[in-house]
Amino acid sequence: MNVKERVLLIAEKKGISKTEFFKDVGLSYANFKGGQKNTALSSDAMIAILTRHPDISPAWLLMGEGKMMRAAETVSPEPQMAASSSEGSSVSKQLVAALEQTIKAQEKTISALEGQVVLLNRK
Repeated sequence: MNVKERVLLIAEKKGISKTEFFKDVGLSYANFKGGQKNTALSSDAMIAILTRHPDISPAWLLMGEGKMMRAAETVSPEPQMAASSSEGSSVSKQLVAALEQTIKAQEKTISALEGQVVLLNRK
């Protein structure tokens, strides 16, 4: 299951219509249907989702690891710096890895689009 499929599960689990969910986080539902469902999700979009839904586990959203919902005591509506514990370090490492994966996917997309521009300019 990819990140976008997990995002769709959030709306389903919370009983929110997809239209309302995506409007609430400032995203377009069209990016989560058809072929677009298999493209990368930007880090800005992930941050928007986690900010509006702090009860969602970042590790689950980014990597599909653990449970969807965070433990009640770890949920805070205000962003906080991660503690110097190994758990905070692990989540940070997972976030960095997920963001690096997003960057690589976006670089591939840019390269493919640049190739298309070159071909179109030759015509």
